[in-house]
Amino acid sequence: MGQDRKPDMYLITHEFPYGHREDSFVKPEYPYLCEHFHVSLIAAELMQEELMPEETVREKGIEACMIPTGQSFLEKVCSLLRFLLEKDCYAELVSIIRSGEKIPQRVYRALMFGTAAETFYRRLKKKIHLTKDTRALFYFYWFDYKCFGMTMHRRRFPQVRIVARTHGYELYDERELYGKQFFKPQTDAGLERLIFAARFARDYYLTRYRLTAGVKYPLHRLGVQSRGVTGTDRREGYRGDTEFLLLSCSGTSPVKRIDRIIDGLAAVTDAKVHWVHIGGGEELAEMKGLAQGKLDGSDNIRYEFTGTLLNTEVVEYYRTHYVGCLITTSQSEGGSPVAVQEALSFGVPVIAAAVGELQQMVAGNGILLSENPTAEETAQAVEQMAACYGTDGYFRMCEKSLEIFEEKFNERRNFSALAKELAQICQA
Repeated sequence: MGQDRKPDMYLITHEFPYGHREDSFVKPEYPYLCEHFHVSLIAAELMQEELMPEETVREKGIEACMIPTGQSFLEKVCSLLRFLLEKDCYAELVSIIRSGEKIPQRVYRALMFGTAAETFYRRLKKKIHLTKDTRALFYFYWFDYKCFGMTMHRRRFPQVRIVARTHGYELYDERELYGKQFFKPQTDAGLERLIFAARFARDYYLTRYRLTAGVKYPLHRLGVQSRGVTGTDRREGYRGDTEFLLLSCSGTSPVKRIDRIIDGLAAVTDAKVHWVHIGGGEELAEMKGLAQGKLDGSDNIRYEFTGTLLNTEVVEYYRTHYVGCLITTSQSEGGSPVAVQEALSFGVPVIAAAVGELQQMVAGNGILLSENPTAEETAQAVEQMAACYGTDGYFRMCEKSLEIFEEKFNERRNFSALAKELAQICQA
């Protein structure tokens, strides 16, 4: 490799750049990585029916390829047999047996996890022609089986460096099917860095695995683009609306607890509210039905579900509507929710349940609910926010949201720092 050439990076995602599931996460970070690396994207969990064609990706000047998911029966058997020869396999099985909890289920899940990891590794090795002479940084955007597949075989590639991000579903035990994350210590042993998007998440991980904080476990928050909004813009943009626009933006999975918002709005009596929910998912139809049953016929509550919107469409919504407040009653947040970051970047106050990093994202710029808010508590928060709408107190919350954004979630500051740190790993 020439001295003036950027080091190589393989960035392993779920489906970016072919699909849109990770647009709000990976897309903002990608250009900053390209400033320091020659980046090749590998999408390894393509699930959407409508994906961007490879020709379109190439036209955008993005170097990327796909690794298919799914395994044939023969491939699964071969991968399982190979995995059973790895010492990492037995270290996990011993841990499961010693725990004495859900042993059959966890053993099965661990073996399937390891089998999938082995299959991914074999496909990756073939796809990019991985050899002992390969010199590159592998950046796994998710701390899951794919990352484990690579770290399990790292000893064969002495010039390879591996880093990973961790978020929520692949970090917290309660987010796993049988209440246990698998192969974390084994995967950790093969990493140069494990990157956290939230202090709460890092504290959880270090405590859970009895580790000491250090350079291996940096905090690099996600971020969004500055929208150029100022406190003056928020003040001057207010037009004395009698209806309070309350926005929520998330999927409709059970962990997001959209039903808590609906229950809260059903209890609102002293405010005129227009609630808009942006997002789709597995429970969208059920949430629509719940809203219809509890909110239809209300004199003071109007609501709508937009379905899934692209990140660019969400940003446009903020630009074209004067959002009074963002609300989230999520049960768990692994990091700093991008939906809340977007609200902060537009100077929008926030009502949020006191879970995860949300406890640091709502500080003088909104209302922090309890961890498990009741309908009455949620209703009271909405009424309180609507009551101060357009007052000096409200605009001070808008300014505080902008301050928190600039301090913690400005993408240029956050992603530039991360890219520079990763580049230093390659120089060591």
